[in-house]
Amino acid sequence: MDGNREHWGNKLGFILAAAGSAVGLGNIWKFPYITGENGGAAFIIIYLICILIIGLPVLIAEILLGRNSQLGPISTFRKLARKHKKLWIIAGGIFFFTGLVILSYYNVIAGWSLGYMVESIAGKISSFQTSADASVHFDALVKNPIWIISWQFAFVALGGIVVYFGVRNGIEKISKLLMPVFFVILIFLVIWGVSLEGAEKGLAFLFKPDWSTVSFKTVLMALGHAFFTLSVGMGVLLTYGSYLKKDDNVFFSGIMIALLDTLIAMLAGLAIFTSVFAMGFNPADGPGLVFNVLPAVFSQMPGGNIFSSLFFILLSIAALTSTISILEMLVSTLMDEFNMKRHSSVVLLSATIFILGIPSALSFGELGHISIFGLNWFDTMDYLSANILLPFGGMLVAVFVGWYLMKQDIMGELFHGVRNTDFNRGTSKVWYFLVKFVAPILIFLVFLSAIGVLK
Repeated sequence: MDGNREHWGNKLGFILAAAGSAVGLGNIWKFPYITGENGGAAFIIIYLICILIIGLPVLIAEILLGRNSQLGPISTFRKLARKHKKLWIIAGGIFFFTGLVILSYYNVIAGWSLGYMVESIAGKISSFQTSADASVHFDALVKNPIWIISWQFAFVALGGIVVYFGVRNGIEKISKLLMPVFFVILIFLVIWGVSLEGAEKGLAFLFKPDWSTVSFKTVLMALGHAFFTLSVGMGVLLTYGSYLKKDDNVFFSGIMIALLDTLIAMLAGLAIFTSVFAMGFNPADGPGLVFNVLPAVFSQMPGGNIFSSLFFILLSIAALTSTISILEMLVSTLMDEFNMKRHSSVVLLSATIFILGIPSALSFGELGHISIFGLNWFDTMDYLSANILLPFGGMLVAVFVGWYLMKQDIMGELFHGVRNTDFNRGTSKVWYFLVKFVAPILIFLVFLSAIGVLK
């Protein structure tokens, strides 16, 4: 163990930071629109089951690897691999590459959130009569290279500043500040949405399942999102786990992170769908739901400008807590592998990520004519990370923990900081079975669905 390695100030700091990593645009932007596209309540029930049987077990496994090694992804595989070290080091390198790909385009969407927060506060998106009006405004902004690159740069800089100050003084402090603010705003929006006339239609959509809407594709979609929403498969939680002390309870922390992530996704659905239905808009408007539909929804609501501003503040916080976690994984890797100083690593990576993200930022305007297998550059990066790299990373974690490491070593590591009771022993056996057998099979199905083999 590196005696100079930073650690979290306390368990709450780790849980809030890790939950902030999991709680990102996937909860506020993606979860509501895929729920809308897949019929509502039935999809949510399947999604919750998938969280339990695949997302949570792999999340715990990834944190466990980090706490054991006290190192970043590449160094973890180098230290823990008993044989075939070079292959596992390459696996750690895939995590690093995945983080670079995700941040290159994720910061673009995060920039949209930040830009829309300012637009809302300035009152520029409070007069839309229809979602078509809001869509025209959004299209004009994302085709403006100055607007989109400026906000992309602002968000890259914001994330870099937080990580620059380190684990305890940067990430932990900002997480303890922003996550409570995030919860307060989200609950306020939920209460307001539920109080609107016509909100009961949104509640029925979320809590009254219609099983006739469920298909094999619905199950695969729920399975895939349950996996991706928790930030597993790219070494982020492994890195955060490496800042835990040896006696910190990984099992309890993992459950808390998964519960917070799922709770926030559900609350976001409540806030959004009660408002959408109350104002008579379509819940199945897809990826444009947040930027094309919600501004029009807020425009029709009493005090809509206030609620629009609060919502995009919420979205920006979610984006920030996710981006700093991925950047920290990349920074930790450079520090471990090349003995670089934190400050130098942050500056180098932030500049690299910004430059790599410019093609994605311009995919809706200047570079919109560039197509890769029918997708623009932004969508290609999204597809590559979400459908190929993340499932592959999750598979690596499950295989490494379930099939490669010795079972007695894993169980011994799992019980650090946990009372060795009959209940805990039984729970750990279920966890190990899910990681070793269930998770790899289901992740493989997600991967086959993503590449078009299963439909």
